Amino acid sequence: MSPGPSSFTVTSADKRARLDENGAAQAAFTVTNTSAQTLRGRLLTRPGDTAKPEWFSIVGETSRLLAPNVSERVAVQLNVAPTPAPGTYSFRLDAVSEANPDEDFTEGPSVTFEIEAPGPPKKPFPWLIVAVAGGVVLLIVIVVVIVLIAR
Repeated sequence: MSPGPSSFTVTSADKRARLDENGAAQAAFTVTNTSAQTLRGRLLTRPGDTAKPEWFSIVGETSRLLAPNVSERVAVQLNVAPTPAPGTYSFRLDAVSEANPDEDFTEGPSVTFEIEAPGPPKKPFPWLIVAVAGGVVLLIVIVVVIVLIAR
């Protein structure tokens, strides 16, 4: 379905979102009412082919009253934990007029994010080596002190 003439524009400064170690991120969009009248718009996240809808949520209300020729910032929260298969995924934010949803809507730009393959497991810090080294240093100090006192 391609958008018809729309009262909205949707833009995004970033074409890529970066997930943190927990699989979370936020993507910022700008939604503008380009018409000459106040409109109520519904915001919808649209996952790409392999992305799952439950990974995306709009921060704040999904239905917003937008004044004419005014832009509003919209954040989309990504939560992709537990980590799915490695790869590049995408989504977009769409704006739909609640008065005429079949004909007055716009598709926002795609934003991609990458899920990397997990690296090798991290080795625990070698505390045993630190303890042994500390014990050796302590033993050397004790021997030096005994030698100095015995003189």
